[in-house]
Amino acid sequence: MTMTVTPTHYSSIPTLDYSKSQRPGPERDAFLASLRDILINIGFLYLSNHSVAMDTVNKVIAYAPKFFALPQEIKDSVDFTRSPAFLGYFNVGGQRVVHARSGTEGPSPISETREQFTFAADRDPKLVDGYPEWAKQDGTGLWPADEVIPGFKAALVDYYQQVEQLSYDFAALIAESLGLNPAAFEQWFDKDRNKMQPRVKLMRYPPPTDPSNPKETGIDSHEDRGFLTFLLQASSVTGLEVRNISGEWLPCPPVDGTFVVNLGRALEKVTRGVCMATSHRVLSPPGPEVRYSVPFFSNVSMYVRLADADPQFPQEVWDMYQARQQKLGRPVEWVFSNMDKQLAGLTRLTYKVKNHPEMGMKYHPVFFKEVFPNGPPPQSSKVKGVVA
Repeated sequence: MTMTVTPTHYSSIPTLDYSKSQRPGPERDAFLASLRDILINIGFLYLSNHSVAMDTVNKVIAYAPKFFALPQEIKDSVDFTRSPAFLGYFNVGGQRVVHARSGTEGPSPISETREQFTFAADRDPKLVDGYPEWAKQDGTGLWPADEVIPGFKAALVDYYQQVEQLSYDFAALIAESLGLNPAAFEQWFDKDRNKMQPRVKLMRYPPPTDPSNPKETGIDSHEDRGFLTFLLQASSVTGLEVRNISGEWLPCPPVDGTFVVNLGRALEKVTRGVCMATSHRVLSPPGPEVRYSVPFFSNVSMYVRLADADPQFPQEVWDMYQARQQKLGRPVEWVFSNMDKQLAGLTRLTYKVKNHPEMGMKYHPVFFKEVFPNGPPPQSSKVKGVVA
């Protein structure tokens, strides 16, 4: 394995052709080498020629504006506050965020504005005695009636299932590119995939209500908490920006036929910092067009502890990681947080209840008192900027 180090001042997001990873030979070797470099030094990529059928992708692209054009009372009928699984419609507008890297909550100078519809394939909610409270956060989704928007649920669930399979296949490629067995990350997923419930969001970003206000945006700077994100930019409207390790914001415009793939904090943690979760944001479009996007968030099992990670990378990979850290003046030794030592399901529900205390009081009242022993915070969950 030849060590390469991407320059700190990279100025564009690289593209990998997924089809080249599907057959042995020099092209696959080059794919894995490039992937390794991206994982360690960039954290973002375009993935072209992927395995999700374009007919399926195009259906989702067509449905996005149709859903958000539904009458407000129909969207409100599937509001996520009606779902113990935190699935459904959410109209975001407020100044409160929970930051992924620090886990701290508080007021933000940035006002985030967007509409979104969170969905997944239905799962067993485990709402019976004997299961811990955090095991009850998966379940069935809320969907508008089929006669209101025919074929909507079927198209989105088909898309969900195909991207979910791609997420596991791509995780195997990540492991292999880092010199591990392709199955190395299987320990972080449930063997029965039906016990996991990744989330997908259909998102609409309108133009800002006050174009002269630079603090009104779609999503403020953040890193994703999960394992991997597969983003479908479902319109030609720009807005996504990625922060490189020099601190510069780079545009990540829509490219037909691709996913934008980025690494989440869970992947960063199970690789002890070798893979890098990268900050990104979405600027509100200038108008009059709106931006649509569809991020798929893969995650780890609820029954694992991230602090148990002890990856056995070859020395070449550790050398690349150390070179990056030294270049940035950052420590090489990875330190897990106290929450990383807890079961992932417990951590995940904690974040959800912090983001949406009204939901915690309604569906997880005992757990809510553990998260907020002094009572609920003064602001309503409906004005918070980040959803579960």
